[in-house]
Amino acid sequence: MILGLTLTAFAVTAIAQNKKPDATYSVGASKVTVWDNEKDGKYGTYTNKNFLVEKVYKKDGKWETSNSYNLTELLQLKAAIDKAINEEAVKVKEN
Repeated sequence: MILGLTLTAFAVTAIAQNKKPDATYSVGASKVTVWDNEKDGKYGTYTNKNFLVEKVYKKDGKWETSNSYNLTELLQLKAAIDKAINEEAVKVKEN
């Protein structure tokens, strides 16, 4: 749960700074959002990726998010995570 809270805090900060996500991967109601996080290191600036996982659904005409999944949604989340890992690994190899 601490990991989820850390990623959520990063995403909220990024949104507040009007940063757009690097990519979004969805399967069903499950969504993985990828944020590039530039950091200054000992040998210069580098990019670290942060991944936010959530379930997105509509309730009373309003979009909501959750981090609670039933079995079907958990399988959808796994598929979305697999897509994110595969695509982001390709991006890393290309650079």
